[in-house]
Amino acid sequence: MSAPTAPPAGATGGRVMTLVRFATPGPAPDGAALRALLERTAPVYRSVPGLLRKWFLSAEGVGGGCYEWRSRADAEAWFDDAWRSRMRAAYGVEPSIEWFDAPGVVDNLSGQIEFGGSRP
Repeated sequence: MSAPTAPPAGATGGRVMTLVRFATPGPAPDGAALRALLERTAPVYRSVPGLLRKWFLSAEGVGGGCYEWRSRADAEAWFDDAWRSRMRAAYGVEPSIEWFDAPGVVDNLSGQIEFGGSRP
């Protein structure tokens, strides 16, 4: 995996999304193994300050997550040196992080459209 990318300059006033990826050996877990992994790791994210949502991502040879943050400061606080050390210890690789400003969202589940954290 490539080195982590720096956060883009300039904020849009909206939320921040991060995409984390890391190489995994062998086939992606599925079934009971995947369920056990998620049940073991998901509760950690319930108390992360500023984290609104985390999607777990899995594909052949790669794992990761897509995170929705209230602010860039919250995301930067989470993805610190201690987090990188935990990732290296757990997966034996350095994860990559891509940063995105999220100035708007169409939420078809709630029927809402938001721009910069507010509704039009």
